[in-house]
Amino acid sequence: MAKDLSQLIKNVQKRLGNAATIQPMADVATPFETRLPTGILSLDIALKGGFPAGSMIQLFGPDGVGKDYLSNRVIAEVQREYGKEANVAWMSFGYKPDPEFMELAGVDLNGAGNLLFVDLKEAASERPAEVLLDVMLDLVKSQEFQLLIINELGSGETKDNVVKGLGEDAKIATWASLLSNFCRKFYSAMRAPGEDGSPNKTCVIMINPVRANMNAHSAKYVPYTQPGGYALKHAKAVDIHLRPGAFVKQGGTKVGKEVKWKVSKGKHGISEGAEGEYVFKFNEGVDMIADLVNTAKAQKVVFNKGRFYYILDYEDRIEGGLDGVIDMLTKSPKLLEEVREAVLARI
Repeated sequence: MAKDLSQLIKNVQKRLGNAATIQPMADVATPFETRLPTGILSLDIALKGGFPAGSMIQLFGPDGVGKDYLSNRVIAEVQREYGKEANVAWMSFGYKPDPEFMELAGVDLNGAGNLLFVDLKEAASERPAEVLLDVMLDLVKSQEFQLLIINELGSGETKDNVVKGLGEDAKIATWASLLSNFCRKFYSAMRAPGEDGSPNKTCVIMINPVRANMNAHSAKYVPYTQPGGYALKHAKAVDIHLRPGAFVKQGGTKVGKEVKWKVSKGKHGISEGAEGEYVFKFNEGVDMIADLVNTAKAQKVVFNKGRFYYILDYEDRIEGGLDGVIDMLTKSPKLLEEVREAVLARI
């Protein structure tokens, strides 16, 4: 039998004016079981259902690889899951949102719930980066949002940058210092429970572009590095590294590209090192059915015997390889959903 520490705990809490709480680990309420999926099955499986709520996520990779698209997919899934209760806010240190591209990913700009854009007014011209991050912290503290997205991280102009001309260097660590303060306040906001005692379930996605690594003669040289210093490195719960793969061709014409993903950091049940790829078709988006079929083949929900493919225990022979399977599922939404459920059941 465990030793009774109740009086000790009571005395400690009393001395601190009940500013801290001590409780059994088994009684701690956490938000991480709630997941925000991307809708891309192969990636969501690696994420054990999606990005964990109450966490900071980073999407990192070179320009044009699909970071914005992936974050837009999460917005679309939040809208689908929460409907009129969906609350999402988006801000960027760079360009304003691209409505047409967001709709390509399935985002409903006029859908139920709230989809908000955070921007600056003239009064914030002396410290734009600080103001934008302050707004996002207030939204985290409100606990009203399932998802907050901060785009073009590393492109923000801090108050130290504002007063410097192009020929003058601002403080070298000014951006890293700002992110360090943001991460500290983010953690504090996340620790505060809601009015009903429930944990904060706000998920914050940081979209981080690469920057060139000029130290090319180093033995540890890598082509690109992540801006922002070590604060973000330690604060994020999940880090998805995206990189381009081969082009997808049809009849000699480029119709899409492969996007390779890797979980560079994982917490809350997510394993680091998991990796895979999906196909992005130009002007169409990610081929969800192709991704499902490839995942189903890996789980033996879809399998071949010789040149024919089969689905589950159905006896119908499918010709044309995996393309034939994709064509069949495209024409049969009911069978498509059955395959999806079978894959999830096996995992």
